[in-house]
Amino acid sequence: MNIKELLKSNMLKFLAGGFVVGVFCLAFTQLMLHATGTKTFCSVCHSMQHEAETFAVSSHRELDCIECHLPHDNTAHYLIEKGRTGMVDMYHELLRDYPARIKLTADSRQMINDNCVRCHNSTMSYVTFDEGKQGNSDCLKCHSRIAHGSNHLEGGIEIE
Repeated sequence: MNIKELLKSNMLKFLAGGFVVGVFCLAFTQLMLHATGTKTFCSVCHSMQHEAETFAVSSHRELDCIECHLPHDNTAHYLIEKGRTGMVDMYHELLRDYPARIKLTADSRQMINDNCVRCHNSTMSYVTFDEGKQGNSDCLKCHSRIAHGSNHLEGGIEIE
């Protein structure tokens, strides 16, 4: 029996097998995307201990890290940024070269600000902004300690 006959006589089995493997791969990918976005996963790194401790006592403690630290405007942007930040975090964790206090980049700050507005959209109509020099609002200007307080005993302030 040659390959052509084997394929012809077993095509349905091959298609069914491929479908099962595809569904398994999609389910596994979805499971890993979810698992790597939880606060439990993010807090296992030594460099994130301060952030995990302060977040655990904050008013936002029921959320996962990805709610603030990844974009939610579209799936492609989310996946690209998740991969990029994951690789950067892994790189610095392996080298053990994170600073004692992790600082936000300008892009990260904007992403977090966008997520503040996304989640608190219903209350934003009641807020007056100081739009600053760039002409955009900056939630973190006044609320920077909400999710991560200034030390391990202070997890931000309750505002609601």
